[in-house]
Amino acid sequence: MASRDNEQTKLVGEPEAIKQQTTRNRNFFRAMRNSLNGIWLILVRERNMRIHILLAFLILVAGLHYGLYRSDWLWVTMAVFIVIFSEFLNTIIEAVVDLVVEKKYHPLAKLAKDVAAGAVLVAVGVEIIILLLIFQPYVWRQFGIVTNFSDLLHHFQK
Repeated sequence: MASRDNEQTKLVGEPEAIKQQTTRNRNFFRAMRNSLNGIWLILVRERNMRIHILLAFLILVAGLHYGLYRSDWLWVTMAVFIVIFSEFLNTIIEAVVDLVVEKKYHPLAKLAKDVAAGAVLVAVGVEIIILLLIFQPYVWRQFGIVTNFSDLLHHFQK
């Protein structure tokens, strides 16, 4: 999950005025443009972020297909965005470490980058657990498998 920092990908697509900015944003619209540019850059530069976004879209489609309840959507949304947020943090950490150590190897740089990547992996693991817990009853119900004990009792009373 290393960043691809070289002269060709560093600031591709940014206007010249933004490349030279060294002070705080003077207005809301410039700050918003910089924020959107940051989102664009992570989508362009980081393959894993594109994968997370694609999977989030597939999860959205599955949720719409199964007609998730509002509380289920809350958990699914939190799980997906924890992963996306952790990928943002991972990219930030990698960029700062690369800036500091440049092209030299340092064991602390490796530690920081590995731990940041590990945090993404843990977030993905938590996301998978949450998604399995949320989607399991919907998927089983689709195949006629009763997942709730009270539903099972109700079925035998008929």
